[in-house]
Amino acid sequence: MSGIAARVLYPPVKTCINSECAAQALSALLKQEEQRCVVIFTHANGAHHAWSVHLKCQVCHTNYHHNYAVADKTRTYYGGMPSHIQVAEHQFVELELAMQWADLMQIAVSATNCAHLYKIAQARVISTTGHHNKPWQFQSSLTTEEVWDAFVILALLDDHQRRGMQLRVPHMGDQKDRFSVAMRARTEQIIIHGQHELPHACYGCMRVFNSPDGTLRGTEVIVTDGVTVGRPCCAVLRCTSPLTSNRHRFCLEHKKLELVCAVEGCGRPVANDSKTGKSRKACDDPMHVKMEAANTASSRSGKSRTQRKKIATLTNAVEHDLGNIEILPVQDVDEWFEHDIATGAVRLVQASMTTSTGISDLVPSAPESSSCANKDAPTKVKATFRRQRTNNEQLIVRPCGIISGRGTMYHHEAVSNVLILVEKIFSLPRARKPQHMIYDSNCNALREVESRNIDFFRGMGMCVDAFHHKTKHKGSDTYCRERCDMRAYPELLDDEGGFYFNSSIAEQTNVWFGSFHNICREMTPIKYDFFLDEMILRRNRVTVASLHSQGKFPHHPRLL
Repeated sequence: MSGIAARVLYPPVKTCINSECAAQALSALLKQEEQRCVVIFTHANGAHHAWSVHLKCQVCHTNYHHNYAVADKTRTYYGGMPSHIQVAEHQFVELELAMQWADLMQIAVSATNCAHLYKIAQARVISTTGHHNKPWQFQSSLTTEEVWDAFVILALLDDHQRRGMQLRVPHMGDQKDRFSVAMRARTEQIIIHGQHELPHACYGCMRVFNSPDGTLRGTEVIVTDGVTVGRPCCAVLRCTSPLTSNRHRFCLEHKKLELVCAVEGCGRPVANDSKTGKSRKACDDPMHVKMEAANTASSRSGKSRTQRKKIATLTNAVEHDLGNIEILPVQDVDEWFEHDIATGAVRLVQASMTTSTGISDLVPSAPESSSCANKDAPTKVKATFRRQRTNNEQLIVRPCGIISGRGTMYHHEAVSNVLILVEKIFSLPRARKPQHMIYDSNCNALREVESRNIDFFRGMGMCVDAFHHKTKHKGSDTYCRERCDMRAYPELLDDEGGFYFNSSIAEQTNVWFGSFHNICREMTPIKYDFFLDEMILRRNRVTVASLHSQGKFPHHPRLL
C-alpha cells in the first residue's frame, strides 16, 4: 500500500456544532488537527487499512472525531448511527458487522467466538483470493474486547437514539471502564421504567370473553419461572452488594469474613498453612481442616487449572487480565460435608443438579428423622470455601412470548422474592396489573399471599401451569388441586375445553435464556445486567415482528 489507504474516515460535520461557541454563528470551517493510521473491520471484505482524520475548532478547541466530539475531557457522540464504530484508539468496526455480532449473541455466540469466526472467515478469504494486507502500523487481528466494545457502543447508541438523547462518556481513562457509567444508567432506566415491551398486549396474551353475567371482560396472563443463569456474588446470605473483584468470596462490607473460618457456625479466626505460610479458609479445628482439604481436592479433580482457565476464556469472562490470574473455582451446586464421628472421616457431597424451583419461606424443610436407624448417620455441615454465584434469573413472560421483565435471585428462588418481583414490575407507571399469574410453585405463593395478606395479589388468579399441575404436584394436595387449577377459570379455557393460553411459555423461553449461562458466569454485575437486558430487548423485537406477521396485533394500549 506504500502508506496509502483506500478509505478515509472524516467527522460528519465541517463546522463547529457547539452551541456555546462563537464560531458556530459564523459557520467557520473546522481545521484539520491530525490524521491517524487505523484498521477497519468490514462485514464483507475483512480487515482494511485506512486513515482517520480529526478536525478541530480554532475557537472552542473541540476536537471532532468520526464518532464523537471531544471537549472538557468528555466524548459526546453524534446523533444517529455511524457507518463505522470506533472500538479502540486505532480500530473501527463497520456498522453492519457490529449488528451481525449483536444478532449472533442472541443465539448465545460469545464475543470470543465472534472474534474467532471473523478470523476464520478472513483466513478463508485470503486463501481464496491470495490477497494479503501489506505491512501496516497496526495488526489486522480482531480481539474479544473489540467485539464486546462494538456490542456495548451499538446498544448504547441505539438506546440513546430511541430516547432522543446523546451518549456522553469520559474521554480519559481505560477503555474497559469508559462505558460503565452509561451501562449502569441504562440498567437503572429499565429498573425504573421497565422493558420497552412492558405495556405490551396482543391477541396471544390478552383475551376478551363473555362472563357468566353476560358482560364482556378482558383477561391478561403472565407466566413466571426461574432459569439457572448467574454471576459471582457475595457469599453472605441476602447480600446484594457487588464484589470489588470476581476473585473474591465477599463484598467490601463483608470482606472481614475472609479472616473467619468458612465453616458455617464457626466464628474462629482462620489458621495459617504450616507448609506455605498462607492463610487457610478454615480455623485450626482438625475437622474443619479436613473439610478444606476435601474441598481443595474436589477443586483439583475433574477440571485442571488449565481447563478451568480455558473455559473461562471461551465463555467470554470479560476480564482483561485473565491470562495473569488463577481461575478460582465457584460453587455451582448445593454442597455439604458429612462428618463420620466414629471414624473422623470427612466427605464432600454435592447435589446432582441445580434447580430453580420456588421455595416457600413459610413452609420449613422436613426435619431429619429421629429414628434409631439414623442415630449413626454422618453429621451434615456446610461451609463457604468457594466463590458463590447468584442462584437464578426469574423471567416474567406473556403467553405470546414477550418478556415483561426479569429479576436476579441471589441465593435461592424464594416464592416471597418472586412475589416481590412481580408486584414491583407491574406497579411501574407503564404497566397493567394482569388478571392471572401462572407459576409452577403458585400453591406455595398463594399460601404466602394469604398468610401475609398481600393486597396486590387480591383478586388475581394464581394457578400452577398445566404441565406441573398434572405431573409434578401431589394429587393429595387438596389446597393445590382446588385453588391452583387452571381449569377452574373458564377464561383460561378454549371452546373445546383445552387451554387458551400457553402456560409453558416461561419454560420454553428459559431454554433460550439459559444458553447465556456460560457467557455470563464470570461477568461483573454491570456487564451482566446490561447484556441480559439487551438480549431481552432484542428478543422482544423479534417476537413483536413475528406477532405482526401472525395478525395478533401487538400494541401498547393507552392507560386509562
